[in-house]
Amino acid sequence: MKYAVFVALILASVTGCATMQAAATRSDEHVLAAAGFHMLLADTPERVAELQSLPPRKLMSRPDNGVMSYVFSDPAGCHCLYVGGDREYQEYQRLRLEKERADDDSMNCWGWPWCNGYGG
Repeated sequence: MKYAVFVALILASVTGCATMQAAATRSDEHVLAAAGFHMLLADTPERVAELQSLPPRKLMSRPDNGVMSYVFSDPAGCHCLYVGGDREYQEYQRLRLEKERADDDSMNCWGWPWCNGYGG
């Protein structure tokens, strides 16, 4: 009986971690899209190879014909790449910081309705 409960707890925590990671990836992808990054499906052998060569769910910089470009790969979710340049990267950084501040503000309020907008 104790073993079954232990296994159930481990499975629940692993599932919870995977769910949280998937939600975080979707959140990153929403911010990337809002910043102007273009989603490219890995629907050609070249894109599949590129997708597999990049670390998953990390925004990476790379030179492209003398210009810096940025790539985010999601091999498990959308099976795609998000690609942008300096302008999209700067907007991504701005939006990400804005989102982090909003998340921090909402966490500081602990759900109290009178706290929202008043800094907690």
